[in-house]
Amino acid sequence: MTTESNSGYKVPLTTIKEIKEHPNADRLQIAVVYGFEVVIGKNGYQVGDKVIYVPIDSIISQELEDNLFPHDSKIKLTKHRIRQIRIRKFPSQGMLIDTKTIQTVFGFEPKALEEDYKLRLRIEKYEPPTNGAPQGQSTKIKEKKNSHFKEYKGLCNIKWFPTKFKEGEIITVQEKVHGTNSRAGIVPFEANTWWKRLKGLFGLNPKFDKCYGSNRVQLQDKKDSKSGFYGEDIYGKVFKQIDVFSKLRENEIVYGEIYGGGVQKHYNYGCKDGEYKFVLFDLKFNGEWQNPDVVANFAKERGFYMVPELYRGPCDAELIKKLTVGNSVMVPSQKVMEGIAVKSVEGYDEGMGGKRALKFISEKYLDRKDNTDFH
Repeated sequence: MTTESNSGYKVPLTTIKEIKEHPNADRLQIAVVYGFEVVIGKNGYQVGDKVIYVPIDSIISQELEDNLFPHDSKIKLTKHRIRQIRIRKFPSQGMLIDTKTIQTVFGFEPKALEEDYKLRLRIEKYEPPTNGAPQGQSTKIKEKKNSHFKEYKGLCNIKWFPTKFKEGEIITVQEKVHGTNSRAGIVPFEANTWWKRLKGLFGLNPKFDKCYGSNRVQLQDKKDSKSGFYGEDIYGKVFKQIDVFSKLRENEIVYGEIYGGGVQKHYNYGCKDGEYKFVLFDLKFNGEWQNPDVVANFAKERGFYMVPELYRGPCDAELIKKLTVGNSVMVPSQKVMEGIAVKSVEGYDEGMGGKRALKFISEKYLDRKDNTDFH
């Protein structure tokens, strides 16, 4: 699984790796699939059983919901959404469905291990109702995107890859800031319209293009006579505020988070309404991801604010989980950290979009009904 589509959502057939006792209930147990823990009834499953794993932030069909959660069920869904819920104070992440139930409801028995069954089961990924920018912040899409201005894609949850980082491997752990994913770069000019190609015949095109925007949208407002480039959207305002292109050189793209008052509910990081800031977390140079030390040195030399490093040293699964507990380290007054990014100090992995990095979302953060794993 890759980082495609902002964290690689899937609904796979897998096997139960481990069964643990529930710390607060004699009639309940905890089933472990990948690195996720799901509360189950006592002796409901055994290690090695094949199950469909439905991750949190899934929307299931009414037919499947009626079968799994009849009218007398103690668990009720809101708008068909599977969320993290606490069962006897233990956070249960996702849902398990046995193959017999699939046979009953859908008329087939899933057999291919690790195959993604979301389409056949009519299960969809929950999409948050906001685009990450405060209401009233307009965005204007360029006629054609510059293909050199690459999207970030996001990070996969480390619980999908519990053994990706080996015990003892040197890692760095950074705070994950809850805002809107943003990027800016100076990339090779691309004649991707007939007008640009015509101008190119007369040598009128520049060699490089200045691009900025959100994770998926490239923005520009050519009618902004005051700046000649930046739009009045939140991305244009913040990048103009920090004069981002004076800090960048050719073939460099910075990736980070814009946060502040109104960007994400409950997460203003000490900013007032209408106040926004940019924090850097990654960098591409000549189309290649840079390791965390290069990014940190780049931030210091160019004057970018960098996400805080929480830990550096040998990989330790228990320690990683503990680092998600508590308030934000970047702004301690901000209650409940969103989560962390775990990165290898050295090396890359093409199977993960070139970035050897994963995220771990705070369980306390996921307790809120309006929060999602897919940021």
